[in-house]
Amino acid sequence: MQFTINKEVLLEGLNKVMKVVSPKHSILILQGILFEVTMDKLVLTGSDATETIRYSIPADDKNLTILSEGKAVLPKNVVEISKKLKKEIQVSSVGPNCQIVSGKSDFNIITLDADEYPKFNDFHLNSSPTVTYSGNEFRDLIRKTAFSASTSEVRPLLTGICLEIVNGYCRLVCTDSHRLSRVSKPTKSDKELKLVIPAKSLDNASKVFSDEEVDLYHNGQQVLFRNGNTLYLSRLLEGNYPDTSRLIPTEHKSKLTIKRSELYDGLDILKGLSLSADDNKGGIVKLHINGAAHLSTNQSQKGKGKIEIPYDAYEGEEDFTISFNVKYLQDALKSIDKEQVELCFNGQMRPFVVVPDEEELQLILPVRTA
Repeated sequence: MQFTINKEVLLEGLNKVMKVVSPKHSILILQGILFEVTMDKLVLTGSDATETIRYSIPADDKNLTILSEGKAVLPKNVVEISKKLKKEIQVSSVGPNCQIVSGKSDFNIITLDADEYPKFNDFHLNSSPTVTYSGNEFRDLIRKTAFSASTSEVRPLLTGICLEIVNGYCRLVCTDSHRLSRVSKPTKSDKELKLVIPAKSLDNASKVFSDEEVDLYHNGQQVLFRNGNTLYLSRLLEGNYPDTSRLIPTEHKSKLTIKRSELYDGLDILKGLSLSADDNKGGIVKLHINGAAHLSTNQSQKGKGKIEIPYDAYEGEEDFTISFNVKYLQDALKSIDKEQVELCFNGQMRPFVVVPDEEELQLILPVRTA
């Protein structure tokens, strides 16, 4: 293979596919990046065997000029080399040797056999996608849910996001059994669907996708996203995702209406002391409402804190107290775009929900304190 490419164009593609490349992968060839050159494009591929990203760069005689076809697997240090080169980079590969030239810089890189690189499954790309959203809509769906995924492999399904299409809505649900995020968005798709996709995969995809439309395709084992020149393939998680609908209360005894920023800033002031009192496990804060609303921490070696926070309205039982993980509520508030939110309670030891609108909610389990 032989081609000349603009440095910034190459780096854009390399930075996308590097999201899933691990230098410590047990399979040597997956530690590198696959370069595939045809007379009309360069395709870069990175993979860790469960996630794969392919990025296509069309030949246009301005940013990319193809001189000959071929393919090779280059080590990941091609990224660091490219960063330090001049604007135009010349790449040529013969057998196991690849030469990278730019200005007065000249590198000879040992490549791996591209035929050993896992084949990419581009199923159904010629058919209609199951669902389509803009890049911004896709990123919002992930931003509002992925943080609630479990990081423990004890229950693998909880490391994923459940994506369900039913009755004209696409709904994403994510829980680690201590908190839950749910967001719904109208879709034109008339197909019913339920998939569990690793949250890490969706988070990675949201970081490499542009504002162009995101198309979703799937088969029984994998899900494929297409966004402009980027394809993102991920495995699906097997099993039945827990029925979370029964966890979400349909009515409430008390409701606090408050500005999101006021509540977030109050929690932020107490976060340090709450972590100290909780041995840095997450931090516990107590909310007490009795004519006024107060946030407070437990006693620790660094002391304790209590602040009053303003709110817009409160209805329900007076002298109400509930304790919760400060990080969980801050994460929930960060994911919300609306300035005003409602916190709906059903008692001191029942889950409470944070609701900005009808299509979105965050649920948090309270913490028992002395």
